[in-house]
Amino acid sequence: MKTRFNFFLSLTILYAILIFYLSSKSSLGDPRTILDMDILRNLIHFFEDSDLKFVLFPFAIFYRYPDKTMHMILYAGFGVLLFYTLKYSLNPVFRKQAFLFAIIIGFIYGASDEFHQSFVPGRSASMWDLAADVLGVTTAQTIIFIKDKICNRYKNSSQRSIRQDNFK
Repeated sequence: MKTRFNFFLSLTILYAILIFYLSSKSSLGDPRTILDMDILRNLIHFFEDSDLKFVLFPFAIFYRYPDKTMHMILYAGFGVLLFYTLKYSLNPVFRKQAFLFAIIIGFIYGASDEFHQSFVPGRSASMWDLAADVLGVTTAQTIIFIKDKICNRYKNSSQRSIRQDNFK
């Protein structure tokens, strides 16, 4: 358990340093350039030209606000690492409440990151960026929670069928 904790703690610290480094840059360019692939553009045009335009609606926010999308994605990765660091913590309270503490720590780090950005030339602190950070961490916790529930349900049903087979 201690080895896993140290492993995830190291990854989490390195990831936090990466976030700090990216926040220290005056400009990271337009995140939309990542989406500038021919296949993706053709797919978007296909949906726009057909009667399936409604399919694109949930994703419009990602295209309109690519910087917020990058915040969400970056902090979702941070949220995953925070969760597993806390899950393997030596502190039983952190282990039991890893979801909650990951969100709290992610919020605090996001707020400190926005404060840090207010001192970087060409950057500014933004409550909307902080909201995207917290949404990313929270989304990661939600996905992990759902995955754990599904895995536990599958594990329990498998164990029940094994026990039933043993009684036959």
